[in-house]
Amino acid sequence: MLQASTLEVIKSTVPLLEEHGSAITDVFYDRLFTNHPFFKNIFNMANQGKGEQSRALSDAVLAYAKNIENVEVLLPVVQRIANKHVSLGVQASHYAVVGENLLAAIQQVLSLPDDHAALTAWEEAYGILANVFIGVEKNLYAANSDQSGGWEGFREFYIDNIVEETPEVKSFYFKPMDLLAVPTFKGGQYLGVRIRPDGSEHYQIRQYSLSKLGNFRISVKAEHEGAVSNYLHNCQAGDAVSLQAPTGVFTLNEQSKKHIFIAGGVGITPLISMMEEAIEQGATSEDVLLIQCAKDEEHQIFQQDLAELQLDKGFQHKLCYENSQQGDHQGYLNQEILNKWTQDLGFNSKNSQVYFCGPKPFMAVLNQLFIGMGYEKVDIHYEVFGPTTSL
Repeated sequence: MLQASTLEVIKSTVPLLEEHGSAITDVFYDRLFTNHPFFKNIFNMANQGKGEQSRALSDAVLAYAKNIENVEVLLPVVQRIANKHVSLGVQASHYAVVGENLLAAIQQVLSLPDDHAALTAWEEAYGILANVFIGVEKNLYAANSDQSGGWEGFREFYIDNIVEETPEVKSFYFKPMDLLAVPTFKGGQYLGVRIRPDGSEHYQIRQYSLSKLGNFRISVKAEHEGAVSNYLHNCQAGDAVSLQAPTGVFTLNEQSKKHIFIAGGVGITPLISMMEEAIEQGATSEDVLLIQCAKDEEHQIFQQDLAELQLDKGFQHKLCYENSQQGDHQGYLNQEILNKWTQDLGFNSKNSQVYFCGPKPFMAVLNQLFIGMGYEKVDIHYEVFGPTTSL
């Protein structure tokens, strides 16, 4: 527990964090990578260049300060970030180094003397939050290691098969080098994938959703200047990669019977395994609605998989194409079409959970549309590809 005086000081820094938070986290990352280049093996340096990681950290620090007297509300975010940390191989010893550089960044940007009360308060507050993360991540590592076929750290796999899904997306099937068992996972979880691009002195780690229930398969879109995605697209069967065990909290709400899944492009990857899990658990064709958005038929991912699943088990499937009239709707999703499809098929805010994944602007619009349709925030679930942020 933080002392009352510490709580007051932390709360008093909220205006400063609102004004200078981004500058503080920019300085923090510059210091961290200069003083400890090892961390370039963990952090996504592409996100550093875009400023996304810095903004995400700035938002997190501000949220912690604003909720310092009620940190329980942040626990879902802690769980999400902790799972991401486990996929990166973050260790307990890293937190002291991060804390030292974060406090130094605060002091530098705000021009504070060494003995300033704000530094003392934030040192104490950071220590408590770091211990929370260390404890959660310790449990996650243990759970991954203790389960049947599980492991801790990076394990060597090879690419068993590659399937071209669309002109931009390929699926990669992995098998362990040691040929031993692998663990089961929940639909929507992801793998931490580590590679070292040719000519690079640092590893690159990315998270890719497991896109087929019961199989170690990821499906990757070749992104413009994407170091890992393009590396994978140039791989061949037999090539090696290092993987962290499946993790992630974007999973099925098993208390609900009816589920609405909305995919934007490659955002279908976590949703298809969640659909498979829902159907495996007894959901009927009337209980599952997939709304799949793509540029056109050529860019619709998993056409064969979805056709086979619909033929075998059945589910409601609506296609939304941006540049084609061959689907059920052309153009962007809107309140009218969502209301029509959900009401006609028996889905509403009282009986359904909503899950969506895709580009952030796409998800931000969907979030507002479903709130406008009467859905509670607790019944709306989404996965962000990249640094953990809210919509």
